[in-house]
Amino acid sequence: MKFTHPKILIVGAAVTLAVVAGFVYAYKIWPFREKGEIEAGEVCSSLGPPSRVVNALTKVLPEESSYSFDENASLRVDVTDTNYESSCFISGGGKQLLAVEARLMADEPKESWTQWVKGTAANEASTRSLTPFTAGDKAVASSRFAAIFVPCTSAGKAPGGQYNLSVSTELKKGGNSSDAAVRDELIKLTRAASSYSHIKAKCDMVPNIYE
Repeated sequence: MKFTHPKILIVGAAVTLAVVAGFVYAYKIWPFREKGEIEAGEVCSSLGPPSRVVNALTKVLPEESSYSFDENASLRVDVTDTNYESSCFISGGGKQLLAVEARLMADEPKESWTQWVKGTAANEASTRSLTPFTAGDKAVASSRFAAIFVPCTSAGKAPGGQYNLSVSTELKKGGNSSDAAVRDELIKLTRAASSYSHIKAKCDMVPNIYE
């Protein structure tokens, strides 16, 4: 019977571990993946003051080596104009992680707006557990989605009566924070984006975005 020397087994195991560790590090597999930082200067302007949103984004987004921001906007000319849209898409690891969108639209009852804004979510599961919170005319949120219906232009100024801003935030891939914590941060992000949009959309009504 042939026996293998213990020292040979130990050396062999050590070499194998070193090779595996090198492979893991080279391909940035956990736990060696480098965590990227969200730079204030790269954050979409439509999210509001970077100092207010960077901390919230850090808490809700998954850890990635880098993040990219894609922003688009169609600005309102004056209070008689009924067109205003803005969007900010945050990506990392080759996937879209979070989307924040704002749109000017005619005022409508809470129930119909809630159904409409649920339909704007890319993932139906994001809006399954929506519960109300206090902001604007109407506001709802879950651990993956938050939206506020913000009063913007009073009746008589724009054609068709009062117009509101519908501002929503959808988390498409989350990090390690609890559902309750994520919901709170999504609400903060949506409040900040609503405040920014209310100014950029030339709104004349009081937004009542904050409690």
